[in-house]
Order: sequence, then structure tokens, then C-alpha cells
Amino acid sequence: MALRGVRVVELAGLAPGPFCGMILADFGAQVMRVDRLGSRGDISHLGRGKRSIAVDLKRPRGAAVLRRLCAGVDVVLEPFRSGVMEKLQLGPEILQQVNPKLIYARLSGFGQTGRFSGVAGHDINYLALSGGRDSVSEFFSMENSQSGTVGTASRPEFVRRWSSFLHNLPDSRWGVHGCWSIRTPVL
Repeated sequence: MALRGVRVVELAGLAPGPFCGMILADFGAQVMRVDRLGSRGDISHLGRGKRSIAVDLKRPRGAAVLRRLCAGVDVVLEPFRSGVMEKLQLGPEILQQVNPKLIYARLSGFGQTGRFSGVAGHDINYLALSGGRDSVSEFFSMENSQSGTVGTASRPEFVRRWSSFLHNLPDSRWGVHGCWSIRTPVL
């Protein structure tokens, strides 16, 4: 297995985090899912190959559990909106003090900074904001994909535009990685 020995903490969230964690587990990583206390666990069927623990991150004892977990892992997958983990005193600056080699992957949809950083990043939100393929460039700068680095000439125009849109979302300040869910396992 390519990722044998890699340890991952996945904070419970919607599809991108669990999907990424499942792929990492499929390739041999040890994935520990941190569910909310009182949740029904993984109802998405993306929990294959994972262990789980229920923790209340809003309480000091729960935050301490996450800090201890992060001290011994390689990767954290965090799916929350901008500022949530910082309010809990569990942002990348704090967790990387506990473990300087920690890879902190943020899956927030719109990144941690910018005009839409506080908006939920779900398909329905992307569609509502864009209003279709011709409106995306009104909200976000577009990379010219004629070079083939983001899109190719064989793809339909709307796929090239969405590829450009999603390509421009990552926010990699502090060595923290934030990206589209499909690219996260590769990162």
C-alpha cells in the first residue's frame, strides 16, 4: 500500500472530507474520523477503512483530545468554513506548534480569504453564484486555459471554465493546503 504508515485525522463534515479520507484509507493510510458528540456517525457510506471517535471540540477537554491526536499524525483534513477552527483554538498555527510536520488540509470550498470565504462551499452555492457558465468570471478571476494546464481543447467550454474556477480557489498560506475535494488526496 502506497500510504502505509501515514496517519490522518479527518474532522467530520460533508462529502469532500470523508471522500478524501476514504481514498487515503484505500491507499493504506490510517484514518481516524473525529465525529461530533451525539452524531450518528458516518451515514454517508464514506467511512470505509476508518476508525472513529466522537469528540465535542467546543469544550476544552474535546479540544485537548484533538491536540493530542494531532501530535501523532501526519495529516489533518478540516472541512469547516473560514475561522471556525481558529475560534476553537485549533487552527493551523496552534496545531502546527504541537506538530511542526503536520500537513493541515483545508476543504472549505471558497478558501480562507476573499469575498466568499464565509460562504458554505457546496455545489448548490457554486451554481447559485455562477448563474451559469458565462457568469463565473464576474465573481472570480479566470485563468486562461488555452495552455492546457487547467483545461484542454477537447473539453467543452463550461468544463474548462469550472476547472479554471476551481483551480483558482486554493489558499496555501502558512503551508496550509486548501483545495477542491477531488485534488486533495493527490496533494
